[in-house]
Amino acid sequence: MTQVLTKEEKEKILRTLEEDKEFRYAIAGLIGMREILERLDKIEEGQQKLWEGQQELWKEVKGLRKNFEQLGRAVGMTLEYYTAAFLEEYLSERGYEGVRIEVGIKLRHMGKTVEVDLFCENPLLVGEVTTGVTSLEDAKRELDKLLERVDFVKKIYEKDVTIKILAIANVGAEAADFLREMAGKHGIIVIVGREMKEIIPER
Repeated sequence: MTQVLTKEEKEKILRTLEEDKEFRYAIAGLIGMREILERLDKIEEGQQKLWEGQQELWKEVKGLRKNFEQLGRAVGMTLEYYTAAFLEEYLSERGYEGVRIEVGIKLRHMGKTVEVDLFCENPLLVGEVTTGVTSLEDAKRELDKLLERVDFVKKIYEKDVTIKILAIANVGAEAADFLREMAGKHGIIVIVGREMKEIIPER
């Protein structure tokens, strides 16, 4: 419990402060120290709040980064993995048992590295996956890309690629007609649609 000074005690202290230099300095020092300690407490409290705020910010940043990564995988990779799973089942029904199709692998040969969307060694399979081919130019570009990878794999394994796959989520009418023609010419299986509803087999 705080004791309240009487008027006489207060007057005595004030007279002492005026007359006693050492006492005056001592009191001033105590008052100053208290203010310093109070300010330090406030600074420490502010730093703690700032630290907590920074921690929350980092959590949000990490959460956003994780969401972006998940979104990137969902948009960029799901179609490839979905196609690979579909092809494994598709080939199993045609007598290729235990087929395991790899996704997004990099092959190196003669100092050159090429990334292949879909790959399997047995049977030797090379495939490319794309979200959309709307024009004839797009179709030609994707076809050339696939054939280049087929040729690259052929050089590595020194034998023909058994199965060539071109999977397209969305395709324009003109591009579809062109791909039907090229499927027969180059022995390519063209899969059209996200649900893999249409399959243009090689002839």
